[in-house]
Amino acid sequence: QPTNGIVYLDLAFDFRALPADLLPYLPLFSRALTQTGTKTEDFVSLTQRIGRLTGGVGASRLVSAPVEGDESVARLVLRGKAVSGKTPDLLDIIRDVLLDARLDNRERIAQMALEDKARFEASLVPSGHVMAMTRLRAAFTEADWLNEQMGGISYLFFLRELVGRIESDWPAVQQAFESIRDILVTRGGLILNVTTERGIWTEIAPQLDAFVSKLPDRTVSAADWGPLPVPQNEGLTIPAQVNYVAKGVNLKKLGYVPSAALTVVTKYLGTAYLWDKIRVEGGAYGGFARFDALAGTYSFGSYRDPNLLETLDIYDKTADVLREGVDANDVTRSIIGTIGDMDGVMLPDAKGYTALVRILTGATDAYRQQRRDQVLSTTEADFRAAADLLAEVARNGHVVVIGSENAISEANRARNGFLDVTKVL
Repeated sequence: QPTNGIVYLDLAFDFRALPADLLPYLPLFSRALTQTGTKTEDFVSLTQRIGRLTGGVGASRLVSAPVEGDESVARLVLRGKAVSGKTPDLLDIIRDVLLDARLDNRERIAQMALEDKARFEASLVPSGHVMAMTRLRAAFTEADWLNEQMGGISYLFFLRELVGRIESDWPAVQQAFESIRDILVTRGGLILNVTTERGIWTEIAPQLDAFVSKLPDRTVSAADWGPLPVPQNEGLTIPAQVNYVAKGVNLKKLGYVPSAALTVVTKYLGTAYLWDKIRVEGGAYGGFARFDALAGTYSFGSYRDPNLLETLDIYDKTADVLREGVDANDVTRSIIGTIGDMDGVMLPDAKGYTALVRILTGATDAYRQQRRDQVLSTTEADFRAAADLLAEVARNGHVVVIGSENAISEANRARNGFLDVTKVL
């Protein structure tokens, strides 16, 4: 790619080998790699070194359902970039943070845990819809369960417990972080993704080979994470005057393999029916639907919603609306909007990272072309056919609501206690 002399590195470590009890530590472990210092320099010195010699180094998680199969793609990705002449410096920094990060830095890790806890609690109201959808989907696929363990309500509960254990049982906490590093940082579990110019690649390839050869060479196998939790209807209470109402189902588990035409239908619902009923008439700040083609899941959600049961009724009537038919112009506009989402402009580094994601998930060119063809050929008949799929959401879908205690209690009184209630904040 034409990167203007920059080298982009993505080191993707497979964390399927981590035992289930270590998974919630992974977000803090990701931060600790670059924010605790190393054996030879403190946090400030390391930060200055990264800023002086590179364009940045940081860790993120890549979690996704694959095109085929049920086993999730689960990678911790350490990403860095530098001009080609600084590639040796970038590799030295990456080696140091991977192998020598101060995972024994109790004070710094305690501070990060408190920061994450405070940030998470502060986000419950502005990002309640994300939390509700994450919690809802956790019982649908392994990938969604992973996301909830490391970024949902379960992760918040873990952080609260961890803050206390850092004070009362630090050796056990430190051992958990050390175990993650021992299991994760290996040559066998690594995919190294490089995005740069052809001439630069020839120059840096030997440097990368030397770097990889110095990583630990341990054999690990995938851990047994056990069965997914059983889907249930939940009411999660927070001190707010609004609600975040989610309902959904795993269509794939019900035997359906939806066409990409359902993505077009979803685009229409978000800009027409749900917008009109939930936002304009219902007074919520927003209403939306999500179709995850890889996981085969479908879900509805609302944002800053004064209603609860009324919103669930709107979701359940979606199939009837689609059976009534839609205007041909609406179909065309929805196709255009969907293609626009598929064909977003990407810079060279994004192209390289996206190529990595597609390889890991099995999203081949043929698969993507098939879905593009299905989108472009969507007709009014596809909208009517989608009604049968969304009727399954009404019949078999589960509900998660994050909202006020009063609203959830009133809903339970009206519908025979259909929500299991947990106080979150």
